Amino acid sequence: MRFQRVEIPDDLVTAARDGRMVIFVGAGASLDPPSRLPDFSQLVIDIGTQVGSAPTTLQLARPDVFLGDLTDLEVEVHSLVAKAIDLPGSEPNRLHHAIMRLAAVHQPVRVVTTNYDRHLETAARIGSLEVEIFRSPALPLGDDFAGIVHLHGALEQNPQHLILTDGDFGRAYLREAWAARFLERMFSAFSVLFIGYSHGDVVMQYLARSLGREGRRYVLTSDSNKADWARLGLTAISYPVADKSHVALVEALERWAELSAWGRLDHRRRITELVGLEPSSLPEETSYLKQVLADPERVRFFTEAASSPSWLQWTATRPEFEHLFTAPPKTDSAGQAIARSLTRWFIDNFACVEEHSPAALRLVRDRPWTLELWETLVHRLFAQPTPIADWQVPWLLSALHRSPQGRHDLLDMMLAEKEWQSRPLLALTLLEHRTEAIMRSGLDFGANDDAPRFEVTLTGDEHWLSEAWKKVFTPMLADHARELFDLVVRQIRASYRLNDLLQSGFDPMGFGRSAIEAHPQDDFREPHDMLIDAARDCLERILDICPGQASRDLDLLIGAPETILRRLAVHGWRVKSDTSADAKVGWVLSQGLLYDVSLQHEVYLLLKDVLPDTSSDVRVKLLAAADAGPTPTAGDSSSYPRYNLIVWLHKTLPDDPLITSAFESVQEEHPDYAPREHPDLNMVMTSGFVEDAEPFSQEELHALIADEPGTALARLREFSEADEFKLTGPTWTGALAALRSCVTQYPLDGMLLAPHLQPNDDDIRGALIRGWSAADLSAHADGTLPDQVISVIGSWELAPVRSPAANLLASGGRADHPTRWHDFASARDLARRLWPEDDLAGNVTGGGTYLEAINHPAGDLAEFWSKVTAAQWASQGDMWAGLPPLITAELDRMISQTGRNGLLARCVLITKLRLYFGAAPEWAAAELLPLLAWEAEDTGQVATMWRTFLDHGQYDAALLRAGLLESMLATLDHDADVDDERSMKSLGRQLATVAVRFDDPPTPWLSQLATKASSKVRLAWTRSVGRHLRDMNAEEAHAQWARWIGAYWHDRVASVPRPFGYDEASAIAGWVLHLPLVRDEAVGLVEAVPSGLERDDRILAVMTELDLTAEAPLWARYLTHLLHGTPVDEPWAICHYLAEIVPALRNGSSDLLVAPVIDQALRFGCSSAHNW
Repeated sequence: MRFQRVEIPDDLVTAARDGRMVIFVGAGASLDPPSRLPDFSQLVIDIGTQVGSAPTTLQLARPDVFLGDLTDLEVEVHSLVAKAIDLPGSEPNRLHHAIMRLAAVHQPVRVVTTNYDRHLETAARIGSLEVEIFRSPALPLGDDFAGIVHLHGALEQNPQHLILTDGDFGRAYLREAWAARFLERMFSAFSVLFIGYSHGDVVMQYLARSLGREGRRYVLTSDSNKADWARLGLTAISYPVADKSHVALVEALERWAELSAWGRLDHRRRITELVGLEPSSLPEETSYLKQVLADPERVRFFTEAASSPSWLQWTATRPEFEHLFTAPPKTDSAGQAIARSLTRWFIDNFACVEEHSPAALRLVRDRPWTLELWETLVHRLFAQPTPIADWQVPWLLSALHRSPQGRHDLLDMMLAEKEWQSRPLLALTLLEHRTEAIMRSGLDFGANDDAPRFEVTLTGDEHWLSEAWKKVFTPMLADHARELFDLVVRQIRASYRLNDLLQSGFDPMGFGRSAIEAHPQDDFREPHDMLIDAARDCLERILDICPGQASRDLDLLIGAPETILRRLAVHGWRVKSDTSADAKVGWVLSQGLLYDVSLQHEVYLLLKDVLPDTSSDVRVKLLAAADAGPTPTAGDSSSYPRYNLIVWLHKTLPDDPLITSAFESVQEEHPDYAPREHPDLNMVMTSGFVEDAEPFSQEELHALIADEPGTALARLREFSEADEFKLTGPTWTGALAALRSCVTQYPLDGMLLAPHLQPNDDDIRGALIRGWSAADLSAHADGTLPDQVISVIGSWELAPVRSPAANLLASGGRADHPTRWHDFASARDLARRLWPEDDLAGNVTGGGTYLEAINHPAGDLAEFWSKVTAAQWASQGDMWAGLPPLITAELDRMISQTGRNGLLARCVLITKLRLYFGAAPEWAAAELLPLLAWEAEDTGQVATMWRTFLDHGQYDAALLRAGLLESMLATLDHDADVDDERSMKSLGRQLATVAVRFDDPPTPWLSQLATKASSKVRLAWTRSVGRHLRDMNAEEAHAQWARWIGAYWHDRVASVPRPFGYDEASAIAGWVLHLPLVRDEAVGLVEAVPSGLERDDRILAVMTELDLTAEAPLWARYLTHLLHGTPVDEPWAICHYLAEIVPALRNGSSDLLVAPVIDQALRFGCSSAHNW
């Protein structure tokens, strides 16, 4: 990039912008006034002259050796040099200030100098720049430093530390090598710009030993001989010298610093100024705009303002314009952003503007287009409210020529939604394009090593193609039926050709189309159905307006090899209005179509239409041909086609004696045959929902049971053989549902039926139990009905009814299952008998262990005994003495039992941990809490318990203190064992609740959270704390701050015990919104670590609801920091919110503080931000 009269390599500019540049300053920088210091050679001359030993020319070639020789003569060289450099009145010159300004705008500051003066330090201080100073030999690490490094010492040190003589250089670069080590690491890590050196400097010779062969090293020089620099491994950057003045160097550095310090508003303003004129020929302006075009942010400012054709021509010469023809790789996010901006600019300002369109089209007509260019153009053409204009036709045709393979809804929607009446030929062209035959992957039936199958479809989507035919082309039939007919027939034939190449011998188009006319069997449509509809509609139209031509078309169609076209011919003959019924039947017979299976539906339909109007002679001929049957084929001697045709004729004309006689004869001949529901179709597809109709109403079944229970059962059993897959009518499922409903309403009906049950009536027993379960049995008679029901259930074999019986007990006491079974001793006795000793399947598999548990007898029994515990504890009140032995025995059995039943029961019991800890603390601590302890051998079971507890369990302070909190924290170490992200996030949220709501401060365990929890758990915890704070008033939130939040936040910012990750820091930034009493301190903590806005954090949305005016400067800092850390590629409504927030900030703050927010808004593409 060019700065004034100097061209700085782009790589170096980029390195500086990214904070990866070191400025390396030599003695030449201190020559100009007011510094006026000598370079190294002049310094040697001055010292030699001063001690009466002026160096010779040969000695000046190695001034370090000369000074070493003087030292050997006991001359105090170091002190003399220090005195010679420390001149009164010597101050930083313009170049020193330029260097430090350039370093300051590319933080962190990294400057290395071999000069002994301190003018760079002074320039930094004058510029209010605080930097750390390093002086040899105490040097920092070369690949990790910030500040000013005096590589060869500085004046304020003991002069003996100055690197002057060959001995000093040997010590610094060879023997002790501290300078060499620093340089080696520095050169490997950074790009380096040398200023103030010549290639003959002795210092440069020493430095060259550390340079290595890698690139990224540059030198600003007035010496045009670049070869000498290349030998040293440096890239020379030349600047002009006029009248021995090096001001061009200073001006270039000043301009570089100035432009680097610009914010986005400054760049936008400058770019707008430049592109408001014709392209400049000034090198600096041209270079600047070239850089703009290569910057993913600033290119947007260019595209906003550049709208004249001259800027299009200028841009077309730039490499970035190639992005319109060759897409950048997906890994190149900057290139993709530039491509997106330039593509939209090109389309919106030139391709879609009539006066600029010709020049734009010339630039792209012979080039391949990227998908971005293609989609943007087609979208604009589709979205414009007016029809396609003449000047836009080449654009649309070019887009069709370059359309992506396969389907693309934009073109399909354009065909269906645009106004085409004024452009029928263009509409036909687009229709032809969208109905091209293409191949797609088919369903493979064979082994993996078989050849894969392919199918034929169209480029267009069926829905939009059909919409286009109805809305656009059907109205055109009056004038364009012939062109449309020829087009669709051509496309049908092309589909057949492609299909024959892929799967010869099979006709999917004909197979998938039941009828040429609209038919319910064809409601599930494919794209080819539109072509068939179109061919049919065109043919019918041509038959109306030009019957002679249509007859010739029918002759061609019936002779075609494509089945669909032959079916179209039969359909055409059926709807012809200029041909008699006898002639139509005669045509069918003469063409031999009567038994052509592929044409069956259309032939049958034709016969149905014309048969009533045919003469007796033709009927006789037709019956004779029908009775003769089809021509036998190898391996097929079925007589059903003959039977089926005569059935169809009889169905069509049942009163005709000849046809009736033929039907009776063929039926007698084949008594095992029966007429089909659809004789004209060889395949019928049926779909729908199974009705599971109930055969009796509740009252009907109640009456039957009251009259004769045994008979009622017999009536029910009749439906046990019903087809469960038929769509309508009563089924066995429906019959059982009717019984269940009846017993729920009339529980005594179940008692009446029970004595009449047979051994194989298990389904009926299950229905009775489910009916009793939903009934309120306690309200009946003297309250003994529940015990009677339990007695009946207990008298049955329990294994077949274990599941509904256990569910009955578990569900009791709910609104939809009102009987409180847990209050009955008989139910408790039954529950003990129901426990399955052997593992058995439940009602649900998959979906998680807890879901399986609550749908399994073991889980239901655990639920039942928990209800027993809760009810007895509540009823006994202060008299409660802990779990009775009966309950303890059942619970212990569940806890100790191995196998699936025990596991599922424990899953339910662990969700009741709080209940049992309240009712029996010692027992719960001894039996239930260990289920959550990771010290157990079976960590898989512990993981299952935790997944269940985290999703469904409850706890209180007593439980936490009894060891649950310790177990929760231990679980942080077992993320991989739990192996469920949702459960672990739930753990994070629960620990947030503990931190905020539990009386004991969380400080003792927060370090475990920070070090053990995964990033996702910590993120869930942080967000959950934020939600708790949101629900508090200012005083409550401040109490949390004082109790633990303040200390925790300060520690984490200080990396104690771990630093924040980006996501965690971004989430905690949201806490600022809910801590108004310490907002200033909290914002400072947010600013201390990298963070940004998240899509779902609602920070911006909440800020729009706050009064920002009073603390506007604080909010501006907060917002600037978060925006700076937010990736640009987040496509959400940042601009929408900022447009509301920024004016509020302006009302309470200065433009200077709001400017960084505007600058960030421009980075996000908020093009109107400068006007907010």
